Amino acid sequence: MLKRRTNREDIALCPYGGPGTGPFDAPWDIGRLTDRERQVLLLLGGGLSNRELSLKLGIAERTVKAHISRILAKLCQTSRLQAAVISVLAHDRLCPDPRCTTHLPLIPTQPHCVPSHAA
Repeated sequence: MLKRRTNREDIALCPYGGPGTGPFDAPWDIGRLTDRERQVLLLLGGGLSNRELSLKLGIAERTVKAHISRILAKLCQTSRLQAAVISVLAHDRLCPDPRCTTHLPLIPTQPHCVPSHAA
């Protein structure tokens, strides 16, 4: 018989429980993507629809869908939401513009998800 959890700490377990398991530690092989796939992935992180992507890139909407399909396969993901999250987390590796002002700042190393009562 399953025991019902009542402890709040048990319910809010961090998905990044150990070293090397944080969101920036994921082994996404961005290098497997073509230049165009990298462009599509970068723009996907901005929340653009397929239609908006096609207009911005000057390609057919079905071509955008094909690019997204290949991106998902190469990054071993199953949804465009997962790809968009990767786009945001990997922005520094995807964005070729040195003038870009949206590069994420370096995050200081700290333990993942320290419970508030431990502070």
